[in-house]
This record gives sequence, structure tokens and C-alpha cells, in this order.
Amino acid sequence: MSALDGIRVIDFGHYIAGPVAGMLLADQGAEVVKVDPPWGPAFDRPANATWNRGKRSISLDLKKAEDVRIARRLVQDADVMIENFRPGVMERLGLGEPSFRVDNPGLIYASMPGFAVEDPRSALPAWEGVILAATDAFRPLAEYREMVQVLHQSPSQRIGRPEFTAEPIASMYAAMLCAIAITTALNVRAAKGIGQKVEVPLFDAMMQAVGVFGMARLPFKPITRPVFSGFDHQYQCADGRWIHLVCTVPRHGERFAQAVGALEMVEQGMTARGVGAKQVLNDKLIRRLTEIFLTRTGTEWEAFFVEHGIPGALCRSTKEWMQHPQAVESDLLVTVEDPVFGSMRQPGIQVKLSATPGLVQNPAPGLDADREEILESIGNPETKPKAALLERQPLGLPLQGIRVLDLCIVLAGPTCGRTLAELGADVIKIDDPKRGEVVYHHDINRGKRTILLDLKSNEGLQVFWELVETADVIVQNYRSGVVERLGIDYESVRSRRPSVIYASLNAYGDTGPWSHLPGFEESVQALTGMQVRYGGPEKPTVWPYGVVNDYGTGYAGAYGVLLALLSRSQTDKGQHIQSGLARTACTLQSMQLQDYAGKTWDESEDPDRMGFGKLHRLYECLDGWIFVGAKAAGELARACGFDSEANIVSELNTWCEERSVHEAVETLGTGGIGAHALVWMNELVESDAVSRRGLSVAREHERLGMMRTSGPAQWFSSSQTQAGRPAPLPGSDAESILGDIGRIGDLAGLTSRGVIRIPVSREPKSQVAE
Repeated sequence: MSALDGIRVIDFGHYIAGPVAGMLLADQGAEVVKVDPPWGPAFDRPANATWNRGKRSISLDLKKAEDVRIARRLVQDADVMIENFRPGVMERLGLGEPSFRVDNPGLIYASMPGFAVEDPRSALPAWEGVILAATDAFRPLAEYREMVQVLHQSPSQRIGRPEFTAEPIASMYAAMLCAIAITTALNVRAAKGIGQKVEVPLFDAMMQAVGVFGMARLPFKPITRPVFSGFDHQYQCADGRWIHLVCTVPRHGERFAQAVGALEMVEQGMTARGVGAKQVLNDKLIRRLTEIFLTRTGTEWEAFFVEHGIPGALCRSTKEWMQHPQAVESDLLVTVEDPVFGSMRQPGIQVKLSATPGLVQNPAPGLDADREEILESIGNPETKPKAALLERQPLGLPLQGIRVLDLCIVLAGPTCGRTLAELGADVIKIDDPKRGEVVYHHDINRGKRTILLDLKSNEGLQVFWELVETADVIVQNYRSGVVERLGIDYESVRSRRPSVIYASLNAYGDTGPWSHLPGFEESVQALTGMQVRYGGPEKPTVWPYGVVNDYGTGYAGAYGVLLALLSRSQTDKGQHIQSGLARTACTLQSMQLQDYAGKTWDESEDPDRMGFGKLHRLYECLDGWIFVGAKAAGELARACGFDSEANIVSELNTWCEERSVHEAVETLGTGGIGAHALVWMNELVESDAVSRRGLSVAREHERLGMMRTSGPAQWFSSSQTQAGRPAPLPGSDAESILGDIGRIGDLAGLTSRGVIRIPVSREPKSQVAE
């Protein structure tokens, strides 16, 4: 039995976001009916074999009254409906959410427009590139590193040549967040008996990927300016291949220095935390490491990393990743017998649950393959009980009353905890008293309570176990073996509290030869093909925000927890949730990750490319850059007043060069073309579109003053989300947390013995410690 067994989903999704959301539900047992037009899907690619797996198919022409009637009957019998059209389209078709409240009051109606209904851009054709342009995703990571220095420049001065990315991050994040919102709404329905509408615009979803890069002290001054040391860097090897070394943790740098016989790096402070801010020393470190890496080939260095437990990976292409031992010998990729492509390897399931495991139910069906079976399963709408048409009533915070122990470090795991806190859970962040405050803290730990507790001490473990007795969920993202050595692994916790839901997140997955290795965002991007696709094989490059797998894995963990909570509401039993950065990298790259006989590996690895093709490209105007997306060359030519659609790229290049960004976007928009200026980060997070929806919030923070961080998307028509209080100083809530288990009186003693550390408030710093 899977977590979503018995849940029926009608998937009207097209292109990417809708079908992927349907896939995520189907992979967890939902019965998903895919509705496509009679002429087939708008986006016809081999990736559809992944995105439509586990579904059944029916074709309907929604411009015909009879087919709309069938569609309505399908939705009247469903638990969930998914669509990702522009606002107003489904209403014009007679399939809008209000029309189903009487016939199906328990329906979860999920919508994924490009921009929210109230956004002035809601009618804009929101192609993937349009959303990426609107969220500053085409800016090279090198420019983020210099963000502080260039803020005083005008937009035209500070926007250099953009770097295009082929990863559909906006659609993928929208799909993941939509799956979270749907599962949350199913939990609410299980408790309160009523459905609701959820809306996850692609623009809003992309703001969750922006995350820490939109964090700033006000007036706008980023406090997260990346200062990367030579130990977080790509190096060319003896064979010309590139490898990414990620020894940002001092012990990893020391381990590397010892293994290569370069202990002078330790003696000179090169392995210390914060070396990236010391330019002379860091430059010396980079020169020394450049020399060292030229002594072996890339594959030899990677084998060396594995042997010595050093974080890093060879920068591979997609094809090479799919042939790597970790991809072959784990379940990160699965083989599906597809009716069109034959035996196909493709991304595996994003989230694993131990008691209610997901599965690929069947290969993607052919168009309209299940029509008769689907039509026979439709109930008689005349016999269904009717409900009064009521306005949606506020349903409060979905996870109120749920307690989470967040043991996580860095980014992915804490994002899982923060997401649960946004939904109303009481999240207790447990950190090592010796661990310093990380740069991400104010983004990922808002809305939580915090305690600095030594889990390596017997007294600290005793406090932990007493907290476990009050917990519903535990989240941890240590590498394999760490929680086992501490005695706080899933089996140990389950033996004491069988109802607990225990989420484990790691770098490379829970199976395969790399499952035990330390890993980070950069090493996973290198290993799985993301860096080569973005920067090219001659100089692989980290994706602009640099943390897409981290945040994505945090959201995957939250999705797993919500699935497990739904299952527990029926069984009273907990279970183990597992996901990881490499799983997320496979999902994010699922447009490219299909391997089958006869495949032509022709994806572009050109760092100078400007778009997906001639109809979806970046163009330079007089005072900046824009992204243009169109369905056909003819409509683009008409919008610009060209006599012919021949040579459309060169014609449009010239046309844009003669116009300002504003004029070009206005003219193209009037002609029905999707076009958007490339937006700078401070303009983005301070815009009305972002602040009005709470996607970025400015509040007072202890020690830092007024500060802007990410905020939660407002997904629900009836349920609520919350930003929660600003992230407190780590350890600030020890007294209230001990009070929950009746041990306030022990605080002084535990503090004096170093089991608990209480923070000392200090004057504001100019920069948060790395």
C-alpha cells in the first residue's frame, strides 16, 4: 500500500509543471488520469515518458461541449484536480474551481499559473524563460559574488552578458511545491472533511529557489555575498577534465591536505573556516591546489576522494552520470519498459517511505489508451450528494499541534523543518553547542524555536529522548552512520516511539557505493551533469543560485513528511522517509535524464547559447536584456512588424538593439508574446509583486536590525501559512523547550556543565559568520 492509494487525480497539466506534479502524486500511489487534447501533448519530448508514468490517458477537446461535460464528470468524482493554464482559462472552459464546490466539496483544486491572479503580469504567456528572467536566474554566479560592489550602478551597467540555463527550475519547483500543497490539503480534508483550492504560481515557486540570495540587511545590502574559498572550487586535472573540490568544513580540508602530503596548508591556516575572505591567503591556496590537481587525471582524483572520504566529484555530462556506479547501482534511476522507447532508464522516485512505499505503477500510456476504462469508471453525477455552495471558510494552520525535532545542518534539512513550521508545526531546532552560526540561518530557521544541545553527552541525549516523547516528526540530514553512532537513528527512535515520522536527507541517496560519502550541493551538481550543462565541458559552472538541490531536497523531505502524516491519520503508525540531493538533481533534470536504445545525446553544452531555440531566447536591448518566448515564428514576426518570419533571430536581434527594454517588452506583450526584462535581485525582492504576496518579508532581527528574508508562499484558499518569527539567536529558547518537558529547573546545571549553551547577545555585526 502506498501513501496516496485511493486518491484519484485528474491531471489537465501541459508542458512541464502540471505533468511533473501529477507524476509526483502517481509515484506515491495516486490514481492519476492524464487529460490531453486529441492531437497530443503540447510539449512532445521523451521526457513525457517520465512525467506521465504511472498515469492513465484520455483525450478530450475542451473546446467541445461534450468533452467538457466528460471533463466535469471526471472532476466531480476526483479527489484532486491539477491544471497549469493562465488565470481565467479554466473558468472560460466551464471548469473553474467555484463550479465544483457544490458537486464535489471535498475536491482539492490545484492551479499552477505562471503569475498569480492578482499579479499585473497574470495574462502574460509565462514561458519558462520568462519566469527565469523575472527572478534574476540568468545572472552568472560570479556576478552574485560581486553584488555588494555593483549595487550602486545603473541597471544597464550592472547587467553583464547573461548566462542561459536549460534547467526548467521554475516548473520543477512549482511541481514540487504543488505536491506539498496538495498533500497538505489532503491532510486538512482528512481532519476537517472539506477540500479547497491551492495555487502555486511558477513565479512564486521560483522565489523559493531564490531563497538566501534574496536575503539582505536594509537598505538593500546582501549579507549572503558568496565568499568561496579555494576549497570550494573547480580545478583542471592532468587530462583536461574538471573536478569540484568541496572542503568547506575545516576537517575535510585538513583530511585532504594530509592525504596529499601538503600539511603546510593546515599550518598556514588555509583550511580554517573563513579563509575565502582573506584574499592573499586564499589566492595562495588556489595556486597551490591548481598545481596539485594537475598531477592526476580527473577519474584518479575522484577515486582518491572516495578512498579518503573527501567531498567532491568529477564534472560529468548527463550521459556520463547515467553510467556512473552510483547511478547504476542505486535506485536513483529506475528502468521502465516504455511502449514507445523500449527499456528506458529514467529518474527514480523522489521520496521513499518505508511503510507506504511509492512505485512506478506503469509506463506512460499512449494517447487516449485508457478511454473506455476511464469512461466506465465515471459515476452518475445525478446520484451524488450535493452540498450548499458556500464561500471557503478559514481553516487555520494545517500542522498546528504537530511537533518537529529538527536536527539538521546547513541548508536542505533545515528547509524541510522551516516548511513544516510555515504550515504551523512547532519546530524545535537542535544544534551542536560548538557549531557556529551559518550564513543561511536567518533564511532557513525562521519560525522555529532553538536549543544548543550536546547530543554526544549522556545528559544531552537524555534531554533529547524526553523531547522525542513529545514529537511527531524528526528530521536529520547527517551522512550515513552519524546518527547510528549517536544512537538516535530511526530504528532506535522507533523502538521508543513507534508513531514517530523520521525523515533522513543526505547527498547521494541511501543506496549505492556513494551513499556513505560526504557531499554538498556543488559536488552533486558536478556528479549529475548540471555543471557541464550550464557552463560547458571546457569550464563547468555551478548553477546561478547554487543551492537548487539543497532547497529542493528540503521540500522533498517536507512532501514525504506530509505523505506520512496522511498515512498516520489512518493507521496511527510512523515510518522512515528518505530523500537526497542526488534524487532532487535527477528530478530537476528529468527533461534530459532518459537513456534508451538509439538515443541521440545532443543536448547543448554551449555556455554561449542564448536560449532553448530560435523562439525562446535572450536578446539585448539598448539598456539591458530581455527574454522572449513565442509559440511560432509567425506570431513573433507579426508582433514586431516584420514582413517575413525568415531569419527571425537576426531580425529580432536588430529590432531589440534599437529599442529600450521597456519599449521592447511593451510592444511584444501587446502582440501576445511572452517577454520580460531581466530583473536585478534587489528590484525583485522589493517589488510589489513579491512583497504583496509575502514572498519576501522585511522585519527586525536581533543583532542585525531590519532585514529582508524569504517568506512562505500563500498556497491555500482556506488554510493558512505563516512566516513565523524572525530566526532567533541559536539557543535562545532553551528555557521554554526545557519547560515543555518539565525541566526548567535543570537549565543552570546543564549550562554550567556545557550540555546546553545559552547565546550571549552581541552588537550587530557587519557580516554574519560563514
